[in-house]
This record gives sequence, structure tokens and C-alpha cells, in this order.
Amino acid sequence: MTNASTVSPVPPMVAADDEFDMYGIELDLGSWRYVLDWPGVVYGPGWYPFHAFLTRSEPNPSAPINHHRVPTGGTKATSVRLAPDVAHRAWRNEYVSLQPYDHRVLVRTSLFVRRQGLGAMVRRIAFHVDLRARLVSIPEACPPHLRHQAETKGQRVLDLLLTARRERRQRVPSPVRVLGSWNRTDSPVTGN
Repeated sequence: MTNASTVSPVPPMVAADDEFDMYGIELDLGSWRYVLDWPGVVYGPGWYPFHAFLTRSEPNPSAPINHHRVPTGGTKATSVRLAPDVAHRAWRNEYVSLQPYDHRVLVRTSLFVRRQGLGAMVRRIAFHVDLRARLVSIPEACPPHLRHQAETKGQRVLDLLLTARRERRQRVPSPVRVLGSWNRTDSPVTGN
């Protein structure tokens, strides 16, 4: 019998065709890094550092007909979104979503293919990051002209996860060093 928590809900894959994204942008690979672009995340146990508090629904004492969420004291690994740290903006095709399962993380993003009118043609991709082995697994089906972009972005996702794990080991309760400046309370919003 297979343990469902060790099976990825989506295998690593690359979409068969490019698709048009009317808000798609081309981002030079440059020297930017990914940052956490998801509020309410705390650090929790296990290979994957990003967790959300578990809650339960209870009647609200001041309005018994309404329910409210009450923390249970526990946490659970949660999916998050990453963005490039270049500027505060809607990154559209440059966002990355992470979905944890065991020591691996499913990464979903789009790769920039070419400009098309006011938007861009992109290729969707899903790949795995193995935190135990510190490896990024790009699917074999990734087109050769997009492989460098996929590998670079995959390595940056792994770098962010390893940085978050180091910060968690320092007993920081929630992300600070990996959080986007627009989500931090100790620094002003940057960019446009």
C-alpha cells in the first residue's frame, strides 16, 4: 500500500505547447533571487519550512450565530507563492508556486519563450526540488532552449528553501530573510 503523503499529486512535466499570456513579461535571469510572496506563513517542523497555523471553527461568543477560526496550536506544511525580488509588482508568469509533500516540493511556474504582441508566449512547467538530496529535477521533456531558464529558476527555489531552513534552525518563528520587502513590516515597499 502506498502512503499518500509520499506521492506527488503532479509528476514533473512540461506543457505540450506554448501559450499566450497577455500580461507575460520577460525577466532577465540576472542576479535576482526568489522571495516569499505569501502572508501568514510561519516556520514549522520537517523538511519543508513553510507552515500555516491549524485552526478550527467555533461559535463566536459575541455573535453565536457566526463562527470564527480559533488556532489549535499546531501547524501544517502549506503551499506558498514566490516572486522575484526585483520589484513589487504582479509578476504573472514569473511567479512560482510551491506544494510540499514529504522531503520533496512540487514547483509550478511558466518559462518565458518569446514576446508576442503586448504579452508573451510561455511554457508551463512543473518540476521537483528534493530537499534531502538538495537536487532540482527538471523534466526530460523540457525543450533545450528553455532548459537553462528552468535550471536557473529551480536552483533559486532550492536556494530560498535552504535559506529558510537555516533561518528556522536559528529559532526565528516566521520568515524574515526570505520574505519579500513588500510583505515585511520593518521595511518600506520598494519598486513600482
